[in-house]
Amino acid sequence: MKIKKALICALAIAIIPAAQSFAGEREMAAAREIGSLLREELSPEHVEVIVADDGKRAWIECAGAVISGIRIESMKLDAELAELPANIQDGGMELSHRITSSRGEIVLRERDVNDYFASGKSTGGFSELRFKFSPQGYSAEGKFEADVVIIKINLDLKAKGRLGLKQDGVYLEDTVIYAEGIKQPENITELVTGRVNPLLPFSKIPFPVSFSSMTMKNGEALLTGEPKKIDVGSVWRWNR
Repeated sequence: MKIKKALICALAIAIIPAAQSFAGEREMAAAREIGSLLREELSPEHVEVIVADDGKRAWIECAGAVISGIRIESMKLDAELAELPANIQDGGMELSHRITSSRGEIVLRERDVNDYFASGKSTGGFSELRFKFSPQGYSAEGKFEADVVIIKINLDLKAKGRLGLKQDGVYLEDTVIYAEGIKQPENITELVTGRVNPLLPFSKIPFPVSFSSMTMKNGEALLTGEPKKIDVGSVWRWNR
């Protein structure tokens, strides 16, 4: 009987490390695949992915990712993952299927927003448009051109308002626009803001993510869903 118990104990001791090793390999494979998909979809400068709980949860950090043409200073995700397939190397599943839900945190800098509009990628009719972020909201200056029916609008404008967080993106809200020192009517304000909104559309993020609050600071806006970091798991890193 003692010999039988000893054999069972020895077998258990041998099996547990093997199972842990297999789980670790699956987690690493999942981390590597998710990191590679993020690199392809968002063109970040740096990615770190930690996968734990046999592939059920991930912590993701990106620096310099690009969403809808705008560089994101930093992005963090506390993500729930789809069940791992028997063969993790399945040819690359979309991120929207790999990441089933997540709580995110994004730092959006005014500098990166201004670089986006200076690049000419925006087709809203703006030129020389520059934003300034502060705890009180935002201010902006620039030129705006638009053809409305048979009228051509050409304005040197100044605007102020706040950034608002909605389910589908970050919006310019409570905006007041001045041109030549004169406050513009509501229809002009709606025309101008309609060419910008949403400033940062979440529909361009290739996986589900939620944010619960936004705080504006000098030079940046912080969007957060209060993600919680994983401290232990399989880690994959990449730098451009």
